[in-house]
Amino acid sequence: MPGHFDHPLLSKPSHWQSYTVLIAGLALVSGIGLFYFAALGVAVITLLYLLCVLWAAYFLRFSHALLTAVIAVLLINYFFIEPRYTFGIASLQSWLMLSVFTALALMVSRAMQQLKQQRQQAQQSALQSRFFQSLAELLAMQPSVEGLLQAACQHVQEVFGWQVSVVQLSDASALNCLAGTRLPALEASSVQWALDYQRAIGAGTADWPELAGCLLPFGFPQREVLVVARHAAPDLHFLRLLTHQIAQATIKLRQQIALAQAARDASEANFKKTLLTALSHDMRTPLTAILGAANVLADTQITLAPTQSAQLLQSIQAEASYLTQATENILTLVKLEAGSSSLHLDWESPQEIMQHVAQRYLQRTPAVPLKITLLELDTAQEVLFKADAVLVAHALANLIDNALQWREADTVIEIALHLASSSLVFSVRNQGPGFPPGFVISAFDTQKPAAGTRGFGLGLSIVDTVMQLHGGQVQIGTSADQRTEVRLLFPFVYAADLIKADA
Repeated sequence: MPGHFDHPLLSKPSHWQSYTVLIAGLALVSGIGLFYFAALGVAVITLLYLLCVLWAAYFLRFSHALLTAVIAVLLINYFFIEPRYTFGIASLQSWLMLSVFTALALMVSRAMQQLKQQRQQAQQSALQSRFFQSLAELLAMQPSVEGLLQAACQHVQEVFGWQVSVVQLSDASALNCLAGTRLPALEASSVQWALDYQRAIGAGTADWPELAGCLLPFGFPQREVLVVARHAAPDLHFLRLLTHQIAQATIKLRQQIALAQAARDASEANFKKTLLTALSHDMRTPLTAILGAANVLADTQITLAPTQSAQLLQSIQAEASYLTQATENILTLVKLEAGSSSLHLDWESPQEIMQHVAQRYLQRTPAVPLKITLLELDTAQEVLFKADAVLVAHALANLIDNALQWREADTVIEIALHLASSSLVFSVRNQGPGFPPGFVISAFDTQKPAAGTRGFGLGLSIVDTVMQLHGGQVQIGTSADQRTEVRLLFPFVYAADLIKADA
């Protein structure tokens, strides 16, 4: 039948066992008929023989059912038709009964054979569907083409026990085995012929049937060929379906790999562009200002008032501080480009990180106006969160710098630490214009900054990326007292619970 292949689920019992059962059935019916002839009669005994014919038609071939019908007619004639124990037939009624039995046995046997074929075809179709579904699920999980081909060959071998391999011709016409076990007698010329004509050749086909296996090309422009050992070659239709599924899975995976590589290349190109833009603007501008102020202070021919000298020194100090922050941002960009593999996660105290960052700003000259609000918890409720302390501190510093740039004159920046529901929250608040409606943090925006502003928004983009790597969240909004607020939400644990878990 189309798509037929052997499989343990469809394996048949030994013919000798079936023959034994059939002979035993005929003997049993004959014995019962002889022993209970007076009670059963010829009609009932004939029906019992018909059951034997039906059994032979269902479990054996049609020819076996015909032979069983002939034997049953002879047994009925010899043992139960008058004159008994002879092959003579004395009455027309007996002739009619035997004729009707023979015709009925033939018709029922044919119908039983058709039912048997339909059942086998249904089982075959269901088995093929389950096989192709399991193969598709297996191939969809493979990350590489080599792994996909190897998994396909291994799966086919595990299910059917076939010797299967996938070969490929190199540009130098060398035969390479990509997966499975290569047939020893396989030659490059036969593989080349199958690729040139895009036709299946070998065992089970009209082309080169003497080959040791069946060769099925994946289809142009692919150069792979599926090879099935000769002794295992099933129906060619099924092999074509198998080859098509493996070939389509290979094409799809190669396209996914190509798209992923293109995305990585585009991301890398965009990252390099952003990095060069940040270097050219965020570093050149403060360096120019520092160099200009330093030249004025160093020029002995220029007479400066004490207040002018102090202003120039403050300008150098401010630009150097800004340059330090810009350098940290750019170095952080490089670190974040490496993804989660560059993180150094450990259980950290949020109070220590916030105090460390705040201390850097309080030690500046002049000091940055900061208000610090920490968690008020006793020792038994100490809070910890798993983080890269350097990156979290850098993200918090970026928020403070952003708040300093946009705050109203003579207003205080507040940084706070508190618990909200199941999250640990770092908050930075300032009195200023706030964010525009619908503002969304974009990844490393390379557009020019607005007039009068500095930087390219890298700070907020870095903050968002840091939070993503930590499984946290950035929230932008307004506090209860109508101040602009940016919140960093982290998952946390109580130190006491962590100690209990380790114990």
